[in-house]
Amino acid sequence: MFLLFPVVFWGISYIAIKVVLSELEPVEMISVRFLLAAPTLYLIIRLKGLQIWPVAEFGKLVLAAFMIFLHFWVMAVGMKETTASNTAWILTTAPIFIAILSWIYLKEKFSGWQWLGLFVACSGVWFLTYNGDFANFQWTNSRGDVIVLGSCVTWAIYTVGTRDITKKVNPLVATFWMTSLAGLVFIPYTLMTSGIERFMNLQDNTYISLLFLGIFCLAIAFWLWSEGLARQTAAEVGIYLYVEPLITVVGAWALIDESITIWLVVGAVLISAGVYIAEKYGAVKVAEHDV
Repeated sequence: MFLLFPVVFWGISYIAIKVVLSELEPVEMISVRFLLAAPTLYLIIRLKGLQIWPVAEFGKLVLAAFMIFLHFWVMAVGMKETTASNTAWILTTAPIFIAILSWIYLKEKFSGWQWLGLFVACSGVWFLTYNGDFANFQWTNSRGDVIVLGSCVTWAIYTVGTRDITKKVNPLVATFWMTSLAGLVFIPYTLMTSGIERFMNLQDNTYISLLFLGIFCLAIAFWLWSEGLARQTAAEVGIYLYVEPLITVVGAWALIDESITIWLVVGAVLISAGVYIAEKYGAVKVAEHDV
C-alpha cells in the first residue's frame, strides 16, 4: 500500500495539472504546490522525529531546489500543448536519460542493449506524437511532446546531481528543503507578478486539483513512497511505476475526455519495452523515475 497510493496519486497528477493549467500559468501552479507541500512535509518530518537543521549539503540543496523547479516548469509548459496521457508515457523514459547522463558525466557503462532500449522507447514517443496524422510532426503540433521530453533531461540532471545529497540527507528532509527553498523565491515572485487576486476566483475543480497536487502528490505521496522503498526490492518497485501511466490513460479518458487511440497504445507498448530493456541491462533502475 505504501507504493500503490503514490503511484495512483502520481498517475492522476497529470490530469490535475491539465485542469489547473486551464486557469493558471505554470509558475503560478508550481508556486502553489510548493506553498502547500512544504508545511505538509514539515509536519510529516516532525511526526517521524527527524532533524531538519543542521542539514548536510545545504549548498547542493539550493541548486537542487532550482533544478526541481525547472523540471516542474518545463513539464508544465509542455503539458499546455499535449495530453496528460502522452505526458505520462513520455516521462516513463526518464531512466534512460538518467543512464545517458550517467554515461556522459559519471563515465558509467551504456551498453548496446541500452542503446536499443533508447531506440525502441524513442520510437514509442514517435507513435504518440504521430497519432495517425503526419501533420502532428509540425513544430506547432508536436511542441508540447518535445518540451515534455525535454523535462526528462531536466529530471536526469536533477537525479544525477542529487545522488550525493540523498546519501547524506534523509530524502524527506531533502525534499522539504528543496520545496521550501524554491518556494521562498517563486512564491513571492508569483505574488508580485500575478497578485493574490489571481487565485481568488478559480473554479472548484482547480482548487481541488491544486490541493491534490501540493499536499497529496508532492508531500504525502513522497513520504509513502520513501516508506515503501525501505520495504521492497528494486524489481518490485519498478512494477508499480509501470502502472502509473496506465492510471493516467484511464483517468484522463474518464475525467477529461482524452481519447485512447491505437497510436497511444502502440507508443505506450514501445516505450515500456524500451525502458524495460534499458533498465534490465543497465545500472540505472526504473525506480529512479519518481524518487
